[in-house]
Amino acid sequence: MLEIILVGIGTDCVSIVEQAINELREEARIQAIIFDRDERYGELADRSYPQKTIEDIPGIPFDKLLICCKSCIMEEGVKLFCEELSLPRSKCSGYITHKIGPHKIAWDQVKTKEDLVEQICFSEGLNDLERFFYGGQHRTLSKWLHYFEVYDRHFAKYRNKAPVVMEIGVFRGGSMQMWKDYFGKGAQIIGVDIDEKTKAFEEDQIHIEIGSQADRDFLRQLKLKYPRIDILIDDGGHTMEQQITTFEEMFCHISMNGVYLCEDLHTSYWKEYGGGYKCPDSYIEYSKNFIDYLHAWFSTDTALQENKYSRSMHSLHYYDSMLVIEKGRMGPAVDIMLG
Repeated sequence: MLEIILVGIGTDCVSIVEQAINELREEARIQAIIFDRDERYGELADRSYPQKTIEDIPGIPFDKLLICCKSCIMEEGVKLFCEELSLPRSKCSGYITHKIGPHKIAWDQVKTKEDLVEQICFSEGLNDLERFFYGGQHRTLSKWLHYFEVYDRHFAKYRNKAPVVMEIGVFRGGSMQMWKDYFGKGAQIIGVDIDEKTKAFEEDQIHIEIGSQADRDFLRQLKLKYPRIDILIDDGGHTMEQQITTFEEMFCHISMNGVYLCEDLHTSYWKEYGGGYKCPDSYIEYSKNFIDYLHAWFSTDTALQENKYSRSMHSLHYYDSMLVIEKGRMGPAVDIMLG
């Protein structure tokens, strides 16, 4: 019997391992599961898998240990993990499931992050945002790799049309340069951050405003200073208060055919950011109301009537950790039968 330990693997990955065991008809079983948060294990309570901690691993007999932690998906991460716990390297593997966009990766050849970057750079179909990012000739820029496909899908129509783009969250200035390069000559890039040091990243076409996205008065001053915003990207502090406040103050100010993008929505599931699964105060739960606004024209219930969002939300696009709203002047749908 092959004894397997899963470390840091989500419920979907547990199901994949279970399916593989069944399909391959292996004499194998999951010996223990080690999650970073108790609520994740709770979703598997009906499977009756022992819940253990990292410290318990050396005392558990196992034949294979699969790791799916952000710090241990590559060869060097697995090696450090094994050394720290005095585990045999031959029995441990990094289990890579992370999204990188549309590119095909030979994961069996990925031992380091450099291997991954090399494969992506030589793959077909890189968009211009990816070329800029992987080219490295810019200030520090940190992004989840599957974001670039989403950006290009929703922002491409604004290229070389001199849009006004506002990104909340400047970090070290790399994304400001990326947007300037992507949108082209005439684009106005506005960065918003609470750190006054980010003012140093200003250059031609790039302006930095200092203030808190949770401060409604500050956001209202921004609207006065910038009467037109075509694209708004919320990559700020990612707390529930910050995301909801920014949406409520800024969404209606975006151009009628503009785009609103809020990223890193996974914090809606983290208590330290004010979220949690099904937490009514999370941005995810808040944004589910947008689906009702989109369909309010059909409602016969007085509790749901069309509002300013119904009249300006053309479409909602949910991705892993992202919500993109494309704006448009909306009204009741028209049904026509012909022929």
